[in-house]
Amino acid sequence: MRFIRRDNYQDSIKNAEIFEGKTEMQGKHLGFYTNFNTTAGEEVLVKSGISFVNIAGAKENLEHDINHWDFDKTKQDARDSWSKAIANISVEGATDTEKTIFYTAMYHTMIDPRTFSDVNGNYIGADKKIHQTKNFTYRTIFSGWDVFRSQFPLQTIINPTLVNDEINSLLQMAEYSGNAYLPRWEMLNSYSGCMLGNPAVSVIVDAYEKGIRNYDIEKAFTYSKNTVDNTGNGELGYSNKHISKTLEYAYSDWALSIMAKSLGKDDIAETYLKKSENYKNIWNNEVNWFRAKDSSGTWLAWGRQNRAWPRLYRK
Repeated sequence: MRFIRRDNYQDSIKNAEIFEGKTEMQGKHLGFYTNFNTTAGEEVLVKSGISFVNIAGAKENLEHDINHWDFDKTKQDARDSWSKAIANISVEGATDTEKTIFYTAMYHTMIDPRTFSDVNGNYIGADKKIHQTKNFTYRTIFSGWDVFRSQFPLQTIINPTLVNDEINSLLQMAEYSGNAYLPRWEMLNSYSGCMLGNPAVSVIVDAYEKGIRNYDIEKAFTYSKNTVDNTGNGELGYSNKHISKTLEYAYSDWALSIMAKSLGKDDIAETYLKKSENYKNIWNNEVNWFRAKDSSGTWLAWGRQNRAWPRLYRK
């Protein structure tokens, strides 16, 4: 963090304790404050660099992004950057209000997955070691279940480079974590396991089928297959007491079969295409809808409470 003026004093805070004159600290629950003697209306500029690797990376990132003290230029550069990003879609025949709503929503689709590597390519892998990438940007915060149906299919059209970045990042995480399967909901190199299904598989298959392939394709297929084998409908052919899991896993089995077919792996394609039909195992003609079963094959009671129970069904 840098200030345009150097006549300030700074104190650091750790666990609510003040350390006077301390400009660098390490640990958890950290903070700082600073004071300047200013005249009425005077503004003090501050800029900061961020790195998930080290302080040197933060300094290099800051110098790369803002190597000056021109506030108006920084503001305009940010506007130009976002204007360029949202210009990938042109809206016609809409009111100004409708355009504002549309482009605000479009902006929201571009917040994550965010950059995790430094400008020099360094990043912290899932093995907690420093790695370097030269052909893609390592990214984090893949909220898979939230984004595989809409955000990522959209990005394959308006920002295929980001999709390619994310696939490479997922593959690196599967490798360096030692898990050899894809995370469902990744955040800062952690397998949070949030929500359900195998959304990373469908993201990879969607990208591959659309020609986005600047990554290790065989590794992508292997980790995708490992993922559906690791978390799927299993020998029952459905997920115990869970509608949504059954449907999600059947879908990712189908997605894997599509990629296998494209890669000429016909036997694997046939196996997972058949598994993708497991959704039929929880269709109930009596209620004319999907209905959860327990491990013995007994239908769970039908009613508003069970249909709305999150463990059974998530929309």
